Amino acid sequence: MDYTDIKLDNLEKIFEFEKICRTIDELSEEDAKQMAKCYCKLYYKQQELVASFGQKTLADILGEE
Repeated sequence: MDYTDIKLDNLEKIFEFEKICRTIDELSEEDAKQMAKCYCKLYYKQQELVASFGQKTLADILGEE
């Protein structure tokens, strides 16, 4: 997939994306690998959290009985 295939509509998000792209372009190969691994792990954590919505009650989350 090519990131240029994804269209952003929000001007603020477009600006932020361009700023992040400049930072990414300056990364070393090792930093880029670490960033990709972190992004991947955050993506999977998000999937876990979204899947858990509705499965836990507030009492479960707070550890109350």
